[in-house]
Amino acid sequence: MSERTENKRMKRFTSSFVRVALMATLVISAAFAVAQPKDREAISEAEKTATLARLEAVLTRAAFVPGVDFKKWPEMVKQNEAELAKTKTVGDFTRKINQVMESYGFSHIVLFSPEAGEMRNSQSRAGIGIRIELEPEGIRVVRIFPGSPAEDIGLLPGDLIVEADGKPTLQVADLAGDAGQESEITFLRGTNKLKKKVTRRQYSTVMPETLEWKGDVAVVTIPSFDAGYSAEKVETIMTEVSKRAKAVVLDLRGNGGGRVINLQHLASFFFDKEAQPLGTFVGRTEVARYERAFGPSTDPVAIAEKTERKVTATANKSKVTLKVPVSCLIDGGSGSASEMMAGALRENLNSKLYGRKSAGAVLASMILPLGDDLGFLIQFPVTDYVTIKGYRIEGNPIIPDHEFGPVKFGEPDSALNSAITDLNAKIGETQ
Repeated sequence: MSERTENKRMKRFTSSFVRVALMATLVISAAFAVAQPKDREAISEAEKTATLARLEAVLTRAAFVPGVDFKKWPEMVKQNEAELAKTKTVGDFTRKINQVMESYGFSHIVLFSPEAGEMRNSQSRAGIGIRIELEPEGIRVVRIFPGSPAEDIGLLPGDLIVEADGKPTLQVADLAGDAGQESEITFLRGTNKLKKKVTRRQYSTVMPETLEWKGDVAVVTIPSFDAGYSAEKVETIMTEVSKRAKAVVLDLRGNGGGRVINLQHLASFFFDKEAQPLGTFVGRTEVARYERAFGPSTDPVAIAEKTERKVTATANKSKVTLKVPVSCLIDGGSGSASEMMAGALRENLNSKLYGRKSAGAVLASMILPLGDDLGFLIQFPVTDYVTIKGYRIEGNPIIPDHEFGPVKFGEPDSALNSAITDLNAKIGETQ
């Protein structure tokens, strides 16, 4: 491809990007045991150069975090020039770029390889089908995806995987493999050590919302605010909740976030749109307005305080707004939109939070095709976020009111049980 043709394509890409208006996304990567992406295809120097040029165009012209100079991105790339030159495959190149991005020290800036982007768009991936949490002794199974290989072999939440093919499992990569690859995994279920053979394959990452009753307390689990979020199912669940619940536990553990519009939909069942705003997005526009009125600042909290436009709930078709006590469960997998929801519950409704500290990753971002021949996707931040009472969550995880460790097999869900006990006490006080 000639340099002149490449320049024309870059101009078309940049022009189209400026015209695109997408709904902001708040999502962090959850921990999955997945197959190694089929990203071993060779990448040429010309392809790397073209990809880096598009990446620079996006980050230097569109990415935004208060106080961060994205114009320095080319300098950061140059400092890693020698290492980038050594990359020979799409996967190696992607991983190196993401290592450079990680040096920013904040969330929601990721280059998705073509296959990773395809998995995200299709809401499916290859692997054994578990959501996990890393522990010093192994990999704890947090959730099982319906219809996955893990479900087929009878893995259960709470199991601790300690070996795969005779080797210790201490990080996500230790369970990775290609679709069709069989492995023998060793796991602890309570005091029992079990072994099972599992064959990796494609499975859906969509996990449905659920409702469970604990007496008069409704336990509503929302696994994601991303593309798998079903507004229709949530409407059905919350309508039932409104008819008989005297209290609600909202389980957001492992929910890495997703689309703002889905967060706002769920929020509509708990908050008054006019009287109970959730928080404030702090982007370029808000910073510019603040600086015109008050002078230069990179403090998101100060800027949010003077920003009139707030993030609010939207509306639900059922026209339901709950008027009962609400508690919320969170953990290290609760990120972005989940953190916004948890923060709003605490600050607006005085809800108690149970579990473990959240991810502390709440920058609103956009995910766009990079516009190259290979099919990369780029996720980049466009605004910061501050809760309605002035707490900046990015880099500052939400600390629960009552802390509990991960649920182990055969042991009670202490966070959930504690939340239910406390809510039942509140119910008793009102009777």
